[in-house]
Amino acid sequence: MRNDVKAKVIQVIEVEHIRGGSADNEPLRPVKTYWDLKGTFLAEYDPMMDLMTESYGKKAQSLEGPL
Repeated sequence: MRNDVKAKVIQVIEVEHIRGGSADNEPLRPVKTYWDLKGTFLAEYDPMMDLMTESYGKKAQSLEGPL
């Protein structure tokens, strides 16, 4: 088995803000964004995406079975 995994500690900026609300018809939730020290966007974590993935997964599972 090959072991090509590398890891290192780096500095990033984590910004947490609130997204959603009645105007968006979405629940209020904390969203985290990650930026490098030069201001380049790296990633985002939105808990709503977890719920959407779960929901789609359940729909897909309900479609499985005999046709």
